[in-house]
Amino acid sequence: MKAWEIGPRNSGESGIGGLRLTERAEPVAGPDKVLVRVIAAGLNYRDLMVLRGQYGRDLPESRIPLSDGMGEVIAVGEGVIGLAPGDRVIAPHFLTWLNDKAYSPAVFAQDMGVTVDGWLAERIVLPAAAALKVPDGVTDTTAASLAVVGATVWHAMVAFGGATAGSLVLAQGTGGVSVFALLLAKAMGAQFAITSSSDEKLERARALGADIAINYRTRPDWAAALIEATGGRGADVVVDTLGFAALGETLAASAPNARIGTLGALAGSPQDAASASQGALIGKNAAIKGIASGSRAMLEAALAVVTDKRIAIPVDHQFAFADASAAFACLENGGHFGKVVVRV
Repeated sequence: MKAWEIGPRNSGESGIGGLRLTERAEPVAGPDKVLVRVIAAGLNYRDLMVLRGQYGRDLPESRIPLSDGMGEVIAVGEGVIGLAPGDRVIAPHFLTWLNDKAYSPAVFAQDMGVTVDGWLAERIVLPAAAALKVPDGVTDTTAASLAVVGATVWHAMVAFGGATAGSLVLAQGTGGVSVFALLLAKAMGAQFAITSSSDEKLERARALGADIAINYRTRPDWAAALIEATGGRGADVVVDTLGFAALGETLAASAPNARIGTLGALAGSPQDAASASQGALIGKNAAIKGIASGSRAMLEAALAVVTDKRIAIPVDHQFAFADASAAFACLENGGHFGKVVVRV
């Protein structure tokens, strides 16, 4: 079968130049495993970080990238129940984090596209315990784009954030996490605020239901703009993609008793110290939690809402399997709204 490998991670600043298409032996479904024909794979920012050498230590050049994907079961191993050939499946990228209480740093040892091979291959093998059957009403591209953003957003916004109908949720930027947070929040009856430097992207966000859309280039004081737009209230729940370099602004945009699930570092790096004072945090009586994606159970809960509310994740660009390098370049360029997908 054909598969892409990350190659040497020092091949240029982006790392994309190291990607290489190779031939691999046909995989086999062993006990408690399923063999999956990959239909589509979704890209996330963490996949770029892998290529740049910013995520995952001492990875072999032969590692197959991508943490998101969807495929069709073509064979099941001994002991597998509940799955059969023909089923479409997805899986959380942390393959051993099955329920909400089972997190430990050990989950990073089975992280698809990082510490174990990912979805950018014609066929892959998954642990049957991790696989989730995709209902018929969910499109291939939505399913292929769901695992990372679904588990992450559910963890930050619902499991931790406690968002309900009437809550005001904030997410920054218009990448896959923020756009899915918008779709999920509106499906649950919550209000939603989003920021971007592009008026065109903000209009697309409004078309998807965003109640407040702020251009942070026009309003560098975007936190003040959000407070103004909400009559002094601020956001009850924040799906924080900016990170600690912008935590002062994020906290300023938050309501008293806000819950901030921090998961990205687009404003700096994960090594940045918090730009907010302890006094500001105490003054808001706010809670902050680091969000390391989410469990299979969280993904399953998100998938249930996607199915019930017929959520379709916007896919801005689709690339052929042979053009995977161009898909990474598209993601790196940052002009997309929603997701970038490779069709396998």
